[in-house]
Amino acid sequence: MRISFTPPSITTTRVKFCIFIAMLPPSSIILGLAAMAGLVDAQTAGCGKQGLQSGVYNVQVNGRNRQYTLKVPNGYNNQRAHNLVFGYHWLGGSMQNVADGGYYGLDPVSQGSTIFVAPNGLNAGWANNGGEDITFTDAILANVNNNLCVDEKKIFATGFSYGGAMSFSVACARPSKSLYAFIALIQRLRSRT
Repeated sequence: MRISFTPPSITTTRVKFCIFIAMLPPSSIILGLAAMAGLVDAQTAGCGKQGLQSGVYNVQVNGRNRQYTLKVPNGYNNQRAHNLVFGYHWLGGSMQNVADGGYYGLDPVSQGSTIFVAPNGLNAGWANNGGEDITFTDAILANVNNNLCVDEKKIFATGFSYGGAMSFSVACARPSKSLYAFIALIQRLRSRT
C-alpha cells in the first residue's frame, strides 16, 4: 500500500496540521515518516559529491560561531537522495543530548535512509532573537544540501519542549518554501489528576 502526503499550502492549514501532529504519540510520528518514504525524490546539489562525514561542524551566523552535530548514515550512497531530520533540543539541553538519544528514537528505525542534524541553541535554548536561529537553520540546510544527497521533499524537523517550539518556528518561518514536509513536536503532557 502506498500512502502519499501533500503538505498544506495555506499557512492557516499548516498551523492546524502542526498542532494536530503535536498531539500524536512518537510511534505515529515514526510511521508517518516511514509512509513518506515513497514520495518522488527532488535531489539537492550535493548528490554525486564526496560529501561530509559525521561529526561536529561550525558555521558563522551573524558574526557568531554556531555548532551542530551531523550524522551521516552508515553505507551512505551519494547517488541516492536521503531524508534529512533536524532534531532540536529542549531548554537546558544540547545537540549532544539529541545525538546521544538517537535523534528522539528516529535513528534506530531509519534503516540508513536518513541524515540527522542536531543544532546547538544559544544559551541552551531557542530564543530566536531577530530570527537568528532560523538563519542558523538556513545555514545548516545550505551546507548539508550543497554537500550531501538530500531529498528536498523529505526534510523534517522535530524537538522536545522548547525544541518542539523551534521546530514549529522553522515551519512557520518558511511556509512558502515547503521546506519542512512534516513537523513533529514532542511534548510531555501533564496528568490532570
